[in-house]
Amino acid sequence: MLGFTVVLAISAGSMGFAYLGFERVSAVVDAYRHSVQEADLARDIDRELISYRSLARYFVATGKEEDGKAALAAEAALQNAIVASMKGTADKARLEQIAKLEREFRTFTKIFADILKTKEDNARIAQNQLARNGNSLRYKLDDLPSNAEDEEMQVITLGAKKVTEQFQAVTALANTFVVNADQSVANSALARLKFVENALKAISSPTPKIQEGIKEVSGMLEEYRQSLAKLIDNAKEIEELTQEMTESAAAINKGSAAMKADLLADQN
Repeated sequence: MLGFTVVLAISAGSMGFAYLGFERVSAVVDAYRHSVQEADLARDIDRELISYRSLARYFVATGKEEDGKAALAAEAALQNAIVASMKGTADKARLEQIAKLEREFRTFTKIFADILKTKEDNARIAQNQLARNGNSLRYKLDDLPSNAEDEEMQVITLGAKKVTEQFQAVTALANTFVVNADQSVANSALARLKFVENALKAISSPTPKIQEGIKEVSGMLEEYRQSLAKLIDNAKEIEELTQEMTESAAAINKGSAAMKADLLADQN
């Protein structure tokens, strides 16, 4: 009986050690699975970030409405990936990493929202101000000789034609700038406006209606200049915001890479 009791005690001790060992292995396996799940969520953030960044840059290049909508959809997907990662993470240090990444994401989305707003402002200016003022100005120049006296008709016609030719060169450059946002093209357009102004000043007439028409054309030309200047300023702002967006995306990438490295070390 004593021997049987000893055998039972030894068996109970062995089973206890085995149970504790199994619990430890089970806990480690569970932790590994959770770490793998977190790593998958981190990879989701990476994937959505790459998609969002690419679509945002593509929208900056094209300015098309559908490209902007695609970028906003990618932004929402990235937001969901970050939220899912925060919900699926229990480790305090990694939660701080995700929180930092989420702050960088907010910065990125704010920059993109500013770019979107500036792009929309540019489209409105180009369509409602630049194009409209250009068409009105050309119409006014064509109508200018109709108010001239017979003896000055030829001079006024030639002067108006010269102004129109110079302005057509300006509008061609301005339209090119609207498409490609090339600052050198914008500078050429502004320089050409000087030629238009000089050609307009060269037209002189004692006729009150002609003088009034020249004054009106001069005012419209100034409005055109202001609209073009606003487009140029917006284009510069977009360039600066794009640079900030690139830096913000790099910060998000760095944070995501650090989080993945931490998870890999934990798994190992």
